Amino acid sequence: MKDLFGNDKMLALSWRQPYAQLMLHGKVETRVWDTSYRGLVLICASQKPYSEADLFGIAGVAGTQRIFNFLNERGIREVSSKAIAVGRLVSTRLMLPSDENHCFVKYKEPWIEERKSKKTGITKFVKVKLYCHFYEDVRAIEPFDWKGAQGWKKVEQSIIDKIKYL
Repeated sequence: MKDLFGNDKMLALSWRQPYAQLMLHGKVETRVWDTSYRGLVLICASQKPYSEADLFGIAGVAGTQRIFNFLNERGIREVSSKAIAVGRLVSTRLMLPSDENHCFVKYKEPWIEERKSKKTGITKFVKVKLYCHFYEDVRAIEPFDWKGAQGWKKVEQSIIDKIKYL
């Protein structure tokens, strides 16, 4: 499958459930990083889902209940360690409070986190912000096993060639 510019390039990104499944239903993705990448993304469900406590921290109590209701009303079952969809990342911007319903994430003002470098051992304080990543044309595929990693991962042509849309 070629992107808007005729390129076969595709990157993969992993989501913890239930957020991977929600991407098939118009969810606006949120990340704590921005990206300049635009193009095809293989949407993968990571091995480990979020716990209910994690979801409360991300979506709030009302947002977590909304997620469970959304999935239950539609009979959506979560899968793990699978590639489940392909979508086109078309734009990003800082999250706004008005984005909560589309993101299934509670808005947070930028905050400061303490981070220690694994390489140098140096601790620094970093300002963290939530970014919306907007996808179009998200289409379910026949799920296949996927062992992901944090961040972007290049999808080899041999994998792209075997993607079957549902």
